[in-house]
Amino acid sequence: MEINLEKSDRLWLATLHGKLDAHGTQIAQRELNPPLEVRNVILDLAGVPYLSSAGLRLFLILHKQCRAGEGRLILVGLQPYCQEVLRISGLATAFDQAETVADARRQLEPVEAGQSLTLEVTPGSPEPGAIEVMGHIEDVLASRITPELVHSKTFFATEYSLGLGAMAPSVEDALPVMGEMMTIGGTMVWLPTDGNDTPDYLVPHADSDLVTIRTGFNAALAGPFNDYFHVRSAPGEAITMSGLYRALFDFAKANRPQFRGALGIAMRADVEAVYGCGVIYSPIAGNAPANGKWITDPSNFKDWFEFDEAPRNRNVTGLISGVGLDHSVDLSGYDSRYLEATFYINPANQGSQAMEQLHNHGVFFTHLPFPDPPRSLETEIAAVVEAGDFVNMRHLLDSTRITRAWIGVIYVQEFRADSKVSMP
Repeated sequence: MEINLEKSDRLWLATLHGKLDAHGTQIAQRELNPPLEVRNVILDLAGVPYLSSAGLRLFLILHKQCRAGEGRLILVGLQPYCQEVLRISGLATAFDQAETVADARRQLEPVEAGQSLTLEVTPGSPEPGAIEVMGHIEDVLASRITPELVHSKTFFATEYSLGLGAMAPSVEDALPVMGEMMTIGGTMVWLPTDGNDTPDYLVPHADSDLVTIRTGFNAALAGPFNDYFHVRSAPGEAITMSGLYRALFDFAKANRPQFRGALGIAMRADVEAVYGCGVIYSPIAGNAPANGKWITDPSNFKDWFEFDEAPRNRNVTGLISGVGLDHSVDLSGYDSRYLEATFYINPANQGSQAMEQLHNHGVFFTHLPFPDPPRSLETEIAAVVEAGDFVNMRHLLDSTRITRAWIGVIYVQEFRADSKVSMP
């Protein structure tokens, strides 16, 4: 086994010649022990004709180390025999691959999304994800929520979600005050419709069958994140939520065959300007508008919603859960019952929703420094919840502006019914 190693601060390129059998792997392990600050490793394996389980263990060790630093291991030029060893071992999709070293280097370069946005991509899990829907958004918009339509969800069954809900000892207690709600990393935040315009929240450390989320509508991310994006706007600029989703959609269409037109996201973001919206009254049957029209109808909207025409908050740290549709993609493969149950047209969004349709909720804190490089998304979210000074929570309008974000993305394979609910 011969190894040629090129080192830089963030990347090691190792060119291997010889067999990755037990002996060859021992030699490689002694050479390939990058320090923690090295995020990415490229293994040029064009000169490796043989691979055994010992070599696979080396790949797994390097892959785990790179992932811990939010980096990547890329295997280059695998010969047919080695490729077949990967396949029969069940690891064919476990590692990123490239045909040439130049291709691998290009995979590690930031993606320029237009002139004002840079995306750095870290692959996540290949496991397919979904959006699980409880209830129907039309029951909210028609103000026809009844006790029978309200269900209870435990906190850790709804790690990332958005919807309508409340925390209360019983469904009867929750009904009069249900408002915009979200979960982010298992933390539940909601905007009670009690007239005080003061969000409430609970950060649990254990689940409970008594202290639960009471919800009349909920759309939850199901499955691990498929990609992570470190997003930065150009200095002095910011990008809208609509523009951010468009950049993610365009990347997915160009680079991810599993993309079917919908994304589920969770993010930690530096937010330059928050434009929000919140329902004022609980949309229960007893509060339904006398004219029989939806609460989003022009005749009712201004009475039912508080919405921002100027930024509600500036230069804050945000935690955001959401889902978006790219209407330039054929969406007919999704189950229309659950797709249509998730989205609606919000009259406060001034821009066109012809190309993308978004549904996002966010909770905001006084600004916290953005770590460089960012740690895992889950770690960042937990750190903000633990250390942040709580400011606000709202349904987000598409005009909300972001300068930097660490985003987990699910390429949604299906919209389906939520099975993680219990009856009232």
